[in-house]
Amino acid sequence: MRRKNHLDINYLYFGVFLIIGIIISTLGVLDVKNSSNHSKAFFLVYAYGQTILEIASFAFLSVIIKKYMPKMVFTIFIAFTFIFFISHIIDLVLLKIMDMTVWDGVSIALDENLENFIEMLHTTGIPFYAWIIFGILMLSLPFLGIFIYKITDIFSKKRKLPLYHKHFIQIFLCVPLALFIWDFKASKSIGANIYDSNSRALPWKLTFIQPDILKTKTKLALKKPKNEKDKLALIDKKDLEIAKKPNIFIFVIESLRSDYITSETAPNMTTFKNENVSFKRSLANANGTHKSWFSFFYSESPFLWKDYQNSNWQSGSTSLYILKKMGYKIKVFSAPELKYYSMREALFGKDEYLLDTLKLFPHYSPIEACDSDKMVMKHMKNSLEDNSNVYIAFLDSTHFLYSWPKDFETKFTPVSEIDTLNVYASKDNIDLLKNRYKNSIYFIDFLIGKFIDTLKEKNLFDDSIIVVTGDHGEEFYEEGHLFHASHLSSQQTNVPIYFKFGKNIRDIPKRDLVCHMDVFPSIFDYLFDKNLFNDSLNGSSIFEESNFPFVITARYNASRAPSEFFIHNKNEKLTLRFTKKKKIFRKQYLEIISLKDFEDNEIDISQNKKSAKVLEKALKKYFNK
Repeated sequence: MRRKNHLDINYLYFGVFLIIGIIISTLGVLDVKNSSNHSKAFFLVYAYGQTILEIASFAFLSVIIKKYMPKMVFTIFIAFTFIFFISHIIDLVLLKIMDMTVWDGVSIALDENLENFIEMLHTTGIPFYAWIIFGILMLSLPFLGIFIYKITDIFSKKRKLPLYHKHFIQIFLCVPLALFIWDFKASKSIGANIYDSNSRALPWKLTFIQPDILKTKTKLALKKPKNEKDKLALIDKKDLEIAKKPNIFIFVIESLRSDYITSETAPNMTTFKNENVSFKRSLANANGTHKSWFSFFYSESPFLWKDYQNSNWQSGSTSLYILKKMGYKIKVFSAPELKYYSMREALFGKDEYLLDTLKLFPHYSPIEACDSDKMVMKHMKNSLEDNSNVYIAFLDSTHFLYSWPKDFETKFTPVSEIDTLNVYASKDNIDLLKNRYKNSIYFIDFLIGKFIDTLKEKNLFDDSIIVVTGDHGEEFYEEGHLFHASHLSSQQTNVPIYFKFGKNIRDIPKRDLVCHMDVFPSIFDYLFDKNLFNDSLNGSSIFEESNFPFVITARYNASRAPSEFFIHNKNEKLTLRFTKKKKIFRKQYLEIISLKDFEDNEIDISQNKKSAKVLEKALKKYFNK
């Protein structure tokens, strides 16, 4: 005899997602790097409990909605549950690669205008037709979910599973209570930095009891920058006449990490590094392109990126503005189209008024980045003149998908092919991807070597200022993520910054740490034989003893102001986060996320309070109490 309170539930549909949820939770937690077995056990139990609660809630709601709501509401509910379950599967991949959830991605996309959104898709290296197919698949998910539900419902009705109200009452009472007790017993032994990385692998991204997050002792307020009028006034009142204006060559290479510049991978850049000026540790000021470029060309902290945009800054890069006032002709040759976040206007002023030449060679499929880079170097060679010129090359071959011409030597083999890239699976596949990256560097290095040969042939090399750098680095799961923009690992933030100042005869004080913000102050110090712009550029010249031996580097946050950053003193780095992420200029405590050494090994803050305190003191350059 059937009991009256028997529940009509499609147990196959919800059961399949329970099994998938358990698998996803297990893979997600076990994949977190630098986590102890104790921590993994804690979060695995939590993940399983949350998965059971989540599936049970949806199953129970399905009974209520089906019984008391119109059929259309129930259909929409099933479509929503399917999308929700699929989002967990996508999260597993996104967290692995970018430390980002589906909902983070949706939030970023909603913050972007259409042009930026399209350019953001383009920068992934994935063809637009693939994105269109992906979009169609996403739109079809609700219908697929409804179809799967109906098929499984037929089979579940043929062989019913005895589920009653009391089963769900037990789940909703016992599982939360068990998790709370588990949380209370074990959470105190989970450090804040371990919690931060592991909790993102949970279905709900948090636990009932959260560990105490370390914070700065006092509230701090980020200093507001000078406005455009005041900053330009400081520059305009200076005497900018110099007797000689040597050519300046700047190569900004996409996704170029410093430890891949070796005699095997990049012989020409290695020779350039050894024969000229380089430093033990050189850092990007952001692990994403637009904020890195901003810090490089403005010699400002990445915190100010959004503020400059919001203030409708019209005059472009402060450093290029100075060069223009000095009488330099500024010539830009670029593989990226520079549409992303309106970089043309941001760097070169309204209507690109700072530029004398702008040559763009965008690479939309079937054109590859390597084809564009060849054009960049060819046109830059053809435009060479004596003195008073700034040549800026933006090169893109080293951006994912990592390209080099088909008729160019493939030095590092085997490689993953573009149409069969498998970047999520085994170490072998990652090695294939690394070889692609190395081959793209080898090609860029070839282009730079040939260009330097041309400068020497035309007697333009000896007196020139040359800068070679990467906008940010690239990671291949060394610290748990892939590519860049995901977190502030050394692989994503350590970049080459190599200088040549004429014949390099001027003495440089011993220094172990430089960043992008220091490049233009150093160029101007060399040209004027003094640091003339320490009131308008916030980097420090390499020709001076550094009175701020620290670097601040911010994490990618799309079009928004950065909310997470580290402060580095060459040996250690302290990672912090704004508590009010969308209001970084408001007085607030800063959360202390972690203390690590230069190789990203965790340092116990409780045992190294002195180091953390020294790094925290460095914040006073950028913050007021």
